[in-house]
Amino acid sequence: MLLWVHGGGYQSGSGTDMAGDGAAFARDHGLVVVTFNYRLGALGFLAVEGEEHTGAHGLHDQAAALRWVRENIAGSGGDPDRITVYGLSAGAKAVANPLASPLPRGMIHRAASSSGGADHVAPPEQAARLARRLLRHLGTTPDRLRAVPATDILAAQTAIGSGLRASWIWRPAIDGLALTTHPLRAIAAGSAAGVPLLAQSCADESALYQLAVPDADEQTDRVLTEYFGPTGRDEILAAYAAPRPDPTALRLAVMSDERYGVPTTRLADAQSAHAPVWRSRYDGPFTGLAPGFDFLAGQLHAAHGSDGTAIWQGGTGLAALLHEAFGAFATGHPPAADGLPDWPGYMTGARTTMILTPDDPHPADDPGRAEREAWTGRNWQSGTWWQFDGI
Repeated sequence: MLLWVHGGGYQSGSGTDMAGDGAAFARDHGLVVVTFNYRLGALGFLAVEGEEHTGAHGLHDQAAALRWVRENIAGSGGDPDRITVYGLSAGAKAVANPLASPLPRGMIHRAASSSGGADHVAPPEQAARLARRLLRHLGTTPDRLRAVPATDILAAQTAIGSGLRASWIWRPAIDGLALTTHPLRAIAAGSAAGVPLLAQSCADESALYQLAVPDADEQTDRVLTEYFGPTGRDEILAAYAAPRPDPTALRLAVMSDERYGVPTTRLADAQSAHAPVWRSRYDGPFTGLAPGFDFLAGQLHAAHGSDGTAIWQGGTGLAALLHEAFGAFATGHPPAADGLPDWPGYMTGARTTMILTPDDPHPADDPGRAEREAWTGRNWQSGTWWQFDGI
């Protein structure tokens, strides 16, 4: 059976996003599909001073959904001993969290991740600053917060930040229960030993953000400086410069890798020591554009989320291959599809990655190696891409 964790930057979205009613996977692969909602934004990830195990209520909801599936899915024809969890974007990062968490340990049997990675958590000082900012908007104190109407909390959340600019304001904190340490550290130590992983990212993740918020590329230098200082910034930019003479394309490529590409590779690296892993990169068109928005297809080629509808709904060409490969994985097999070449497993030596192009899908060893190596030895906690006062 397949459990879907929706995306939306931990601030928006619902269980039906991209998945719909799950009929395509049910029809084509005999899967029982479960979708669910979880608390988002301040209601899901506000760390409240003076309370225990706070800052990760959304993760507790996800763990509760997994427990419900484990205890009840047999009544709907599903196998509680063969649960595949799949998520995209924040949902993919949320797939990494239960792999690291003690709460659902032993309940997940396979995991699939699109545009995710691990370690997208709030450092304690950031979580505290954000909580103070929200409380100031509400004009209240932590001990009185439970008396504040949810509508007022949501209004204060929107006042702090909304839209794609605010995508990374809200994220889980290490609360000592749902998360006891940084997820990547736990996974590398074997917290999800024996759980096969399919990890995918898109070639041009940041194109979606640049289209919606055209100054996305302009933030890159500042973000890198905050993480690594001027020398580290310049070293990373230099590694991306040779094949990208256009400065906008260069900085968007860095954004794509910092947010999604490198975290996905590091997740694959960590889990490959403990279970079979397959890695892929989607280089195809944006799927699932609403009628009347087809004109955006060229600007969103291989952009963030462009693979999601194809995976869920299938279609023709590359979309059909994606749907078949993810369905094969969810039903207990290596990812494979008629029309795809043999898909080797991923190990840190070769880092073999299936490059999913419309005309020539093929495996490649360590694609983008020079860029990946620019991040080697550098550790950071992905924060907001845009600046927000006080957080």
